[in-house]
Amino acid sequence: FIVTPGADPSAILEQAADSAMGTGKYRQLAMGQGQADAALSMLREGAEEGHWVCLQNVHLVVSWLGVLEKELRSLKPAPTFRLWLTTEPHPRFPPILLQQSLKVTFEAPPGLKKNLQNAYSMWSPSFVGEGSAS
Repeated sequence: FIVTPGADPSAILEQAADSAMGTGKYRQLAMGQGQADAALSMLREGAEEGHWVCLQNVHLVVSWLGVLEKELRSLKPAPTFRLWLTTEPHPRFPPILLQQSLKVTFEAPPGLKKNLQNAYSMWSPSFVGEGSAS
């Protein structure tokens, strides 16, 4: 996913994974300094077990994406494995990774009201009912 600031497709991805494969088969990790080893571990486990893995904000670790490319080439993933990357546009994003990926743009709706409506529409009635004001 190529995202704009304020846009986050992770809730939609998790719902889709739950629908397609059952609860508990979706993993996500917000990338940043010090997350490379955790990301590789999650990637390997997800590939082996056939989970969906989402690495968020990979534009923050563009220097590490070469390692990710090499790891992807060495994997023998289960048929149900899916890797999702979220990134803001970045001039140093590796072209090979872009060329080998299906790209989806995800933008936050304009304005606070639309943004809140979008967030609310992703919540199940039970989630809203179980919430607390404290």
